[in-house]
Amino acid sequence: MKNKTIMTIHPLNSEGNDERVSAEAYKLDFFCFLFLLEGEVLVEIDGHNYLCTASQFILCPEGRDIRIKHLKDCIGFDGCFSRDFVKDPSSPSLLIDKPLHQSFWFDDAVFMAALLKRMCIAYKDKDTAFLRSAVDLVLSQLNPNNPVSAVPDRFLNLVFRSDELPMTVSQYAKELGVTPNYLNKAVKNHTHHTAIDWIEVARINIAKSLLADRSIPIDEVSSRCGIDDQSYFSRFFKKRTGMTPSAYRKSVAPTRQAQ
Repeated sequence: MKNKTIMTIHPLNSEGNDERVSAEAYKLDFFCFLFLLEGEVLVEIDGHNYLCTASQFILCPEGRDIRIKHLKDCIGFDGCFSRDFVKDPSSPSLLIDKPLHQSFWFDDAVFMAALLKRMCIAYKDKDTAFLRSAVDLVLSQLNPNNPVSAVPDRFLNLVFRSDELPMTVSQYAKELGVTPNYLNKAVKNHTHHTAIDWIEVARINIAKSLLADRSIPIDEVSSRCGIDDQSYFSRFFKKRTGMTPSAYRKSVAPTRQAQ
């Protein structure tokens, strides 16, 4: 059956650590996009992790498995469109077989933000003609051969791979063939967070997933997160989330069980 012609765009405004982090992957039969003015989103697409920060754009091809792993203080725009909504289907940006992740600088970032803001207005006004031209203009600003820095992206893919227990910075550096000092600097410069920060985010994600299952005792959750001291685990979890493990379990487990 032919996909429905579609185009949506919405402003994104999220304060703090948003609870829209996805427990499961979802799939859309459209091109999806995200552009941030502020904040950060870590999104897993077909098993690979992409960190989108201020002035960065991600275009995801059709029919990919998407999972939001981390979202904080985000201001920007997100949306999707079907292939047949585009006026020029020959655009190189539509021929990608993996997500396009691009940084914009200075005037280019200002232009992209203004264009997407105008598109939000046109979407509310149902101005399809403008939106079709605008989507083509957005695609023309993208360069499939302009990837974001490789080492930090590879690091994030290793840290968040298949919910495996995170390793140490030194172990990741060895696997990537760089020194721990180089890895720390590269990750900090690219993401504005240290390598240890991201390792802790991954550990918290694993803890949240395990805490959603009431059959797993909290001391076992702690152990499976690589922390043998349950008291330390509780302090660590509360520092990162603002809630104790028990409080978090009470807040999410009933919802999961009711579904």
